This record gives sequence, C-alpha cells and structure tokens, in this order.
Amino acid sequence: MYIPDKLFAIILIGNFLIDSYTIANGVHFKNIFHNHLRYNYFKAKNKNKNQPSVANKLKNSTYMPYGKNMNEHANFSTNGKFKMKTIASNFDDNSDGLRSLVSAGGQFKDKSDYICLLEHIKSAQLWWTYSNGTLRVAEPNTSIDISHLNLHTDVRLYAALQNKLTALGHKKEIVIFSGAYNNLTSVPYKTLQTISKHLLYLTISGNNFPLSSLNTRTDDLVAWATFPSLPKLIELDLSHCGIEYILPSVFQNVPNLQKLFMSHNKFFALSFDTFVKIPYLEYLDISFNNYESTRPNLEEILHINYGITIEQYTFTFLPELKYLDLSHTKLAGSSLVAFTQLSGKLKYLSLCYTDLPVIGNELFKSTVLEGLDLSGNTYAANNIMDNAFQGVSDTLLYLFFERSNLKNLRWVERLGKLLILSLAGNNINTISFDTFRSLHDVELLDLSSNHVGNWYSRVFIENVNLKALNLRDNNINIVTTEMLKDFNTLDYLSLGHNNFICDCMLKDIVDIAIANYYNSDCDQFGKRRMEKLSKEIQPRSSEFWIASSKYFSKSEDDSLQIEKRKTARRRFKIHLTAGSKANYAIRPLHLPNIETIAPIYDKLNGTSPRFQLFDYEEEHYWCFNETERRTVITLNCQQSSIVEEITNYLHSLTIYVSISIGTVIVLVLVAILIYFKRWHLFYYYTSLRSATLLSRAFKKRADKFIISAHNCPNMIYDLFISYCQSDRNWILQELLPNIEDTNEISLCLHERDFQIGVTILDNIMSCMDRSRAIMLLISSNFLLSHWCQFEMYLAQHSIFDASKNHLIIVFLEDIPKDKRPKTLQYLMQIKTYIKWPSDGKNTTKLSEERKIFWKRLKRALINIGLNPVESKA
Repeated sequence: MYIPDKLFAIILIGNFLIDSYTIANGVHFKNIFHNHLRYNYFKAKNKNKNQPSVANKLKNSTYMPYGKNMNEHANFSTNGKFKMKTIASNFDDNSDGLRSLVSAGGQFKDKSDYICLLEHIKSAQLWWTYSNGTLRVAEPNTSIDISHLNLHTDVRLYAALQNKLTALGHKKEIVIFSGAYNNLTSVPYKTLQTISKHLLYLTISGNNFPLSSLNTRTDDLVAWATFPSLPKLIELDLSHCGIEYILPSVFQNVPNLQKLFMSHNKFFALSFDTFVKIPYLEYLDISFNNYESTRPNLEEILHINYGITIEQYTFTFLPELKYLDLSHTKLAGSSLVAFTQLSGKLKYLSLCYTDLPVIGNELFKSTVLEGLDLSGNTYAANNIMDNAFQGVSDTLLYLFFERSNLKNLRWVERLGKLLILSLAGNNINTISFDTFRSLHDVELLDLSSNHVGNWYSRVFIENVNLKALNLRDNNINIVTTEMLKDFNTLDYLSLGHNNFICDCMLKDIVDIAIANYYNSDCDQFGKRRMEKLSKEIQPRSSEFWIASSKYFSKSEDDSLQIEKRKTARRRFKIHLTAGSKANYAIRPLHLPNIETIAPIYDKLNGTSPRFQLFDYEEEHYWCFNETERRTVITLNCQQSSIVEEITNYLHSLTIYVSISIGTVIVLVLVAILIYFKRWHLFYYYTSLRSATLLSRAFKKRADKFIISAHNCPNMIYDLFISYCQSDRNWILQELLPNIEDTNEISLCLHERDFQIGVTILDNIMSCMDRSRAIMLLISSNFLLSHWCQFEMYLAQHSIFDASKNHLIIVFLEDIPKDKRPKTLQYLMQIKTYIKWPSDGKNTTKLSEERKIFWKRLKRALINIGLNPVESKA
C-alpha cells in the first residue's frame, strides 16, 4: 500500500469515532473530515517512489479535494495548513458523501444504515472513484469516465472510448477508467484491451453480471468475466454487479491486483481456490453480499437462511492480505473455520452484522489485528470463549462491539493494549473497578445507549490514559463523588439523555464544562495538532481525532453556534472578528458566585474539572424535580436562605447525635459479648500464645530432630497423619493397607501413638518433631475440629521456621472456596495437593483413578526421601 499504515489507522479510525460523537451535536461532520483525510492521504501516497510517475502526476496536479460537484469548498494554503472557508451542506448526489444515519433521537434507523469500521477505510482507499462509479479526478490525459450512459454492450462502450481517445490524440496513457452503470452483461473485453497497457485503476461497478441461461457456469470459466491481460492493474471495483459465482479464472489476467472491491453482490459461496490467481491482494471487500430472490430454489433458500459459505482454505492463498471487509454479509456457521487461515499480515477485519454464532479460541490466532469490528452479532455476544482474543491481545488497538446485546465483559481483561473500545448500544447494566482495570492504554471508551447506572467506588482509577468517555443515554440519575473523581481525569465527557435528579452540583458540573469549552483556544489547538501530525506520526494518540472534531465544529455558521450555545450567554460574550464571518473570538467573564461550586472543588481536593461536554445541547441535558422535567440550565441555585441554613444545621446536628448514640450502643454490646464469651476468648488467647512460643522453639527442635534421626531411628516416624476422628474408617480401610502395611512406612496416628498421660498439645508437638513429613487429610469435619486446625497451623509454621518442606495435602472431598480457612487457602497456593476420587463415578473408572491416586502418593513419598527399610517405628 502507498500510505503508511500507522498514519492510515490514525486518520481513518479517528474519522469513524469523530462521526459517532459529533452527530450528537446535531451536525454530521463526516463529509468535512473525509475531505481533510483525503488531502493527507495523497500527501502521504505521493512520497512513495514505487508508484508509477503518471499516477503521481495525476494525483498531484488534478486532484480536487472536495470533488467537482460539491457544495463544500476548502482552501489549502501554501504552507500546508488546512483552512476551512465555508460549510453549506453535505455532498450532492454525484459525490461520495455518506448520508446522515441518525434520527433526531440519535439512534440508527436499521442495521443496513450502520457504518462499519472498514467502510471509512474503503472510502479513502478508493481515492480515484466515487461510490456511484464516477471518477473523482478530472485529468483527461490519464483518466476516462464513460459511466452512467446505459450503453449495454462492449461494442457501444468501445465506440465511446474511441471517441474519447480521438479527442485526446490517441497517444495518452490511460491510468484510470470507469465503465460503471452501463447495464453491461459481461466484462468489456475489447474496450479494456485497448487501454490495457498502462491501466492501474478500473471500475465496472453497477453492471449486471449474474449467472443466467446465457452466462452458464463451467469448471474453468464464468462467461461474464473474461478480462484481457491487465498486467499493471492494481485496483478493481466489481461492486453492485449482482455476481453469484466467482471462479479463479476470473482473475487469471490480473495477477498484480492489490485491491478488490466486490460489495453488494449475491455470492453463494467462496471456494478454496477463488483467489489463488491474485496472491498480492492487500484489500478485499466482500461486504453486503446477501442473496435476494422473489422465487428462490432450494439452494437459494439454504443460502438465504444460513448465509454465504467460505471454504476452509479460501484465505490461505492471500498471504499479503491486510484488510478484509465482510460486514453485512451473513456467514454460514461452517465458514468460521476459514478465519483460522487468515494472513499473518491482516491488520483490519470487519465482521459486523455477519450473524457469527460464536467467537472461538482459534478465530484470530494467525493475525496481527489492530482494528476489529464485531458489531451487530447478538449470537456471538453470548458465546465468547475464554481465550477468544488471546491471539491478538498484544496487537489489537481498536475494537468495536456495538449493538450486540452484550452484558458480560469478562473477556475485556485480556485486551490490555486497546486504545479505543466502543460498546455502544448493548445491555451493560453495571461497571466496576475490575471491568476495565487491565485497559491501561485505553484513550476512548464508548458506553452510550446501555443501562449503566450510578457507581459509588472508583471505576477508572487504573485507566490513566483515558481521555474521552461516552455515557450518553444510560440510567445515570446522580453524579456521585467517586464518579466525579473518575471524570476529573478526562478531557471529554458525554452525559446527555440521562434522567438526572435535579441537583445544584449537576448544574455546576455543566457550567464548569461549558467554561472549559469556551476557555480553550479550540481554533489554535486544532491547527497545532494538524501541524504536529504532518511532522510526527503518533499512531497511539486519540487527541488528534477529538481535537479535529472540535476544530471542525468551530467552523459552523456564527448564528448557529450562538443558537446552540444559549447556556453561555450569562457568562460569555461572543465578539465577531472584523472582516471574517467564519471566525469568532470568545472572551470569558468571571463566574458569578464562585462559592456555589466550592463543593466540587472540595470533593476533588481543591482541583477543578477540566473535561468538556462535547455532546452538550440544552435540550439533551435535563433533570426531574419530583414529577417536573426541566433542563439543567434552568435550575435556580441561588444562595440558600436563613431558614434553609437553620434546617441544614439541624440536619447535621441530628446526624452527629445519631452517630454518638450508635457508638455508645455498639460499645455496650461489645462489652456484653466479651463477658459471655470470656472463656472462649481465653482459650483462643492460650492457643495463640502457645503457637507463638512454638514458633520460637521450632529451630532448636529441627536440630534435635536431625540428631534423633541418626541416634535412635526407632523414635522416628515417617508420616504424621493429621485427621479428624470421623475420617477414621478411611485411615483403617485405605491408608494403612496401601502405605504402612505394603511399604513398611511408619505412620503416626493420634489414637495409636500418642502417649497416655501427656497433654494433647505436647503429644502433637512431640510427634510432629519426630516425624519426617506431615500429611493433612482435609475434609469438612477436619475444618470443624479445633485441634485439626491447630495441627494445620503448626504444619504451616514448620515449613518456614524449621525448613521442613515435607508437607502432603490430601483432600478427601471437595471444599468450597468460601469455607476454606485462610491457612488452608495459603497452603493450597504454595503446595501441590492431591484429591481422593469420589464415589460418584462408574466402578471401572473409579478403580482406575484410585490406582493413579496411590501411585502418585507413593511417588511423592519416595521424592521426599522416605526409606521403608530404615523406617520401623
């Protein structure tokens, strides 16, 4: 490709986001921003030395930034700075402008209107043609446009071409050609052969190439698609042609093709060898491929119901593929296997509205995706595998998963490199600290049109790079202190269309945000960012995108700006700059009654919020005062009266008295509890003191153990068994026959080996000291026994204080995590344990698992150095 990848990603994805945020202000800036993008696009492309000189000459000398039939005009000054002159309307019918997709409420009308990620990239890739097939360029020496003439046949198209060439003098190198929308039923072979030598860009979109009785499908040929040899062709547009079948022979004469656009066709399937003839393909667009028929046959019915079938190795023959657009193309479930063979260079993938059934673990593993659009896939949203994004967790920067009824966001934690995450239009009810804590690099987060409510603890404290947060159209009714702290680190915030409860702090927040907007020098800031972008490419910064959006919004008509910013009339004066209707200066006045917003400063430790409400409209920010709905700006937050101050004072006094009485009651209850539980407390105190003394003595006892092992082997046990009396049957029926009887390993059991007349505590300590290893038999009853828990506590201390690492943990049953004491939980984290197979399985399987259990246990005993010959207690 001819434009640097990183610059391309910044500009195009930034455009995608700018559109979604600026439409909230009532103005659609996509067309304006598209034009600026194309200017930068060609500026970057012209630096490529490998591009044929005639094409460079064409783009440098004849490119019209806004098209020849547009109502918008721009002036690019000689120093490269972009200056907007006027804005009248969107593109006319002969342009590539995208229609506004939102209604007054800000929601998309239907799924076909939803613009997916690669739609914007496609718009910039097709720099030489509009979506209707007409050419953007007007250089007659290198481009010919014979579109929309309803010529029907190759003969008539050839005649029209000859007339054009005659007028040009026959010796021109034709680089770009359009034969779009002429009702052709096959590729104009003769016409293309005439200009094949230098042709780089070709569009024959909008013609009629379906499979019919005259255009029958054979093993080697599709009759409509016989191209002459086009050795230099790098871009081909076959969209809107009604194509049903595509075979490898179609592309055999265009071997150097790099970009192929085949959207809005009617493919039934893509076989494994479809693209085998075009291995250099970088951009593939097969979006909006859904078959439609008034009288479908059985095959067509299956296709309509299940979607297009893509065979497993279809993408294997595209090793250079970087962009793949399948948006709005229903995919059969069997097509998912094809994505496991995607190119290792694939960076951008659009699967929005493809009816994906599931997002599996292997789906993106072979790619280096940076941009991914999964919007509109409601089935897949409920079937996301745990490791679905593992293959792209280190590369994915931009993820759009909108309008998919998403609710569970556990999969987000694996995408720590994301810069942009858009989850608009889903079913997200709550967010917490753990939801986005791993997204340390995220700069823009869109949660609009969900069901997110208030939160009372910090959510975005770990997202230190977050610059823009969209919470528009949710269930937020108050701004809590913790929410305000999260917002304080933002540059841009959207809170419109939430049902707030009327509150003076809410009004102060809106006022401060408006003040921040008008105190910033938006015009100069936007220019500085554009100059910086032309000098340094910063692929990981969303500041340019947001700044550009704000910059262009400044270019609106003055009267419209003043009308839209009624809320600023109390605090700002707008002075039109002399000699220019398109620019204005804004002079902030001092805020009246600055003490009214003191509570906000107090909650933020004396700092002032710096964010701006980039979706602010007076009618979009409302609140409810009991049953009355009011706009926030109309709230009256004058200084409170003496009666209100007395009321507030009495309220505060009531709170203090209540807290004092509550404290006294709690202290009395604690004293009563201590009195009735004094013997239990004394017992725990004695146990704790004994454990402390034991910890100090363990080092000496360890040395004594080593000496005793050498001098008197009969005094040493191999294993000290810590168990509950209720598990005695397991000891007698399972442990003793398999360990002590067969392997001559001595076990220390309290009911057999404890000395009579000695305290239990001394018996436990003495036997542990004289044992080479300790085995804990964990069960529910074990955890209910104080002595068993004490033995487990001593076992833990023996590991660290006496350097006796020989501890074996055996679970006789599953213990829920909430019932495990901290000591056991800690031991499970540092020691490998083994589980006794339960009785809930068939006899054969249970027998095999128990054999494995004893084999593993005996191997563990050997590994810790137990010698059956020397161990005879």
